Amino acid sequence: MGSGTKRISAPTKSFTASLIDRLASVRFAVTVVVIIAIACVAGTLIPQGTDVAKYVARYPDAAGRLDLFGKLGLTHVFYSIWFMGLLCTLSASVAVCSSRRFATVRRTSGHARYRALGSMLTHISFLLILGGAVIRGVWGEKGYLALREGETNGQVVTEASVKPLPFAIHLTKFEVETYDQANQAAQAAAQDGGSRLVVSWPEKHLESVLPIKIGIEQAFNEFKITVLKYVPDFVVDTQTHEVTSRSSEPRNPAILVAVNGPTYHNHRWLFAKFPDFVMHTPDSQSTGPSPLQMVYQDRGAMPSRTMPTGPIKSFKSTVELVEGNAVVGRRVVEVNRPFSYKGYTFYQSGYNPDDLSYTAFQVVKDPGVPVVYAGFALMIVGLFIVFYLSPWLDTRRKAA
Repeated sequence: MGSGTKRISAPTKSFTASLIDRLASVRFAVTVVVIIAIACVAGTLIPQGTDVAKYVARYPDAAGRLDLFGKLGLTHVFYSIWFMGLLCTLSASVAVCSSRRFATVRRTSGHARYRALGSMLTHISFLLILGGAVIRGVWGEKGYLALREGETNGQVVTEASVKPLPFAIHLTKFEVETYDQANQAAQAAAQDGGSRLVVSWPEKHLESVLPIKIGIEQAFNEFKITVLKYVPDFVVDTQTHEVTSRSSEPRNPAILVAVNGPTYHNHRWLFAKFPDFVMHTPDSQSTGPSPLQMVYQDRGAMPSRTMPTGPIKSFKSTVELVEGNAVVGRRVVEVNRPFSYKGYTFYQSGYNPDDLSYTAFQVVKDPGVPVVYAGFALMIVGLFIVFYLSPWLDTRRKAA
């Protein structure tokens, strides 16, 4: 060609077009997925968050190595900025592919359109799942809340700070049950249905077991016995001598019993945990000591706060939800049975063997969960269209 001939160069793509082509590339998407998979493996094998301190305490020689991992962001993988960046990159790739699938759906018709629609919905489902993960990483919260029985707390301790809850948790009861206790409880239930009053008259060799019925008069030989009152957690004011209950839990259950006989009228307090202790009321009247002996037995009495023996079967907490000064709900949380309230989920985390009135909860707020669930639902619909509805329609078309 002559020197005066001009070369026509191929038109260059704009940066935006090149970026879109790169995001739509299957090779690029697979590369990002592989990197995310490697990061997930690292986050599984390397101690994360609060587990780092526990691991170092157990293996002091690993302190230097974990410090390096921390500087590289490998001890907070799933909440790190670079991991969120990877998820956002993959989300962008899936979004570009979904938009192209949408264009395919608009161009095609018949069997091909249904198949393209199913493929597009599957791509969108991946986008929602990834979006839910990003939402959790950016706006999610994870921390711990510790309580002793009777305490109320409305703050969660996270790795970075202390965050207030929009409500408070009051721990009313914490229980640790062993298999030995479960067997003993089953045997006790088979032998005895619950609370009862054992009345005996040693002089005449008489004994009877009376059920606890508040306000109902029951006969025992020539005596009439009535349980006037039940108090789950007995306490008496030393100044006014007024009897009240410290809580609604059966920590120190007691009953007020009226005994009426031909020459004997008596009101006395009986205690399930202290059967040898009897407290008479000021209005008691009698011509002599009571000929009757009474023992109050309550299967619901709170157990001793020492560590029970035998393999642990379960441990659970009974809590109240407090907003302002009002109790708005009551929940029971135990291992593998969390409860959720106002976007926060509470998991039974642990207890202190030396202090069985103490327990800890793991508190998680994950606003991305509904988005992830929507993604899985859409994935099911998309796969159904691709592998079942589209082939069925194609078979019908060919048969026609």
